[in-house]
Amino acid sequence: MKWLLIVVGIGVFWGMAAAGPRLVVDRDLYDFGEALDGTIVRFEVTLTNAGDAQLTISRVAYNCSCTSYQLPKRDLAPGESVKMTIAFNTTGYSRYRQPVSQTVTIYSNDPTKPEQAITVRGTVRALASHEAPAATLDREFYLLVDLRTPEAYARGHLLGAINIPFAELEQWLARLPKSRIIYLYDETGIQAVQAAQILQKNGFLIPRAISGGLAGWWQAFGDLFFVWAPDADRTPPGGSPYFGSYSVQANRVAGEYLYVVDVRAPEAYAQGHLIGADNVPLATQDELIAWAKNLPRPRSDTGLSIWIVDDDGTKACAVAQYLQTQGFAKARCLFGGLNVWRAQYGDELVWSEG
Repeated sequence: MKWLLIVVGIGVFWGMAAAGPRLVVDRDLYDFGEALDGTIVRFEVTLTNAGDAQLTISRVAYNCSCTSYQLPKRDLAPGESVKMTIAFNTTGYSRYRQPVSQTVTIYSNDPTKPEQAITVRGTVRALASHEAPAATLDREFYLLVDLRTPEAYARGHLLGAINIPFAELEQWLARLPKSRIIYLYDETGIQAVQAAQILQKNGFLIPRAISGGLAGWWQAFGDLFFVWAPDADRTPPGGSPYFGSYSVQANRVAGEYLYVVDVRAPEAYAQGHLIGADNVPLATQDELIAWAKNLPRPRSDTGLSIWIVDDDGTKACAVAQYLQTQGFAKARCLFGGLNVWRAQYGDELVWSEG
């Protein structure tokens, strides 16, 4: 009789423990081993309601903006499960004592354990000098716009500039990034100032005319960072430089000149590429060598930041490493490629053709 009472008591105890909602996770620790700085580590955790009443997840907290999550639903019926995706952005974490870790905490109406912690942990290795994370490109990025006619642009333009004729500017407003620096230029700077005013009136935060236009640029730097058509007459731009409002000095742009190069096949480039990126597939080593020889060499008072981009960083990083051996100290690849860019920023700054 005594043993019967003990068995009944155990049954009552476990019945009381199972009563109500109960959150069970299939893992509370994810060790990713080693990752390169700038990588986004993702993993899934299965959440299950092992109780006999509805489980409600009230909130999910994390102690760093480097961590994020996706949770399709927050209410689980008894026996129901849902997969939660957790992401950890490792950018900058190679400078900390290793291994590093971050925690995501799930708050629910589980009466026995209202807080469930899930930890991601691992070692973050520093990038090589020719590798850089998406966050660095995002910080350095600007868009360069040539406002002249397509014919003038084809004869010669600044490296990496896109052509938007001044008369067509308003048709492009919906496609241009409003929160980014946009440098504008024409022959003398007059239309560039007008274009900057138009952009500002339409909610663009940092539109800037290159002071003096190409005429002013030529006075300061000659044809440095120019791209010429093979048969072009390499003469100075006509007209007198105009120095107006909404302007930035040419030496400011030349001092931190940005050139983004997409080395994927034209078909992949057309499906989606960073705004302003030149498409240079570089299918062979000989093509890479010939292309590198024709790149402009910055002067002592200027700088050239070359970003090489592909889908996953494999080819781009090899190209950037080669460029550094050729003296382009600020040649870098987008580590992880457009896959990492999209994971962090979605389609921000990504254009598709047509």
